[in-house]
Amino acid sequence: MSDQPYADPDGPAPRPVGEGGLALRAALRRAVRLAALVCAAAAAVTAAVAGLLVGAPGVWGALIGFAVALAFLGTTALVGARVAGGDPVVVAGWVLGSWLVKVVVVGLVLWGLRGLDFYDPVALFVGIVVGMVATLYAEYRALTTARVPYVG
Repeated sequence: MSDQPYADPDGPAPRPVGEGGLALRAALRRAVRLAALVCAAAAAVTAAVAGLLVGAPGVWGALIGFAVALAFLGTTALVGARVAGGDPVVVAGWVLGSWLVKVVVVGLVLWGLRGLDFYDPVALFVGIVVGMVATLYAEYRALTTARVPYVG
């Protein structure tokens, strides 16, 4: 028996997500979709140019770079969409935690690619940079044009 005679046996009720939280979730999901489309188009152009300049290793480097960029930035938006509208401390914890995990994973991926020669390192770098810029721009456009109320 609990010290509180009328305590809920299932624990505290979850905090309801207001209209602002739902709108933010929808905007973040839209940002991820738009970022994936923009990143795919930019990846095709960059991989084609890298293929013309360097050959197959350039294509592989550019595609791996775009995959790293999209996975890194897209995961933040997906985590944000999942926890948006919740307790700000919990949201910050999830976003920071996911960011730390992604840094470790990207470091391991780049470390694993270190000795391999099937990709061009310059094309990989260009793919990461162009992919990050494209993804950030798409997320920026999606979030700045979203209609999210300030009070939920």
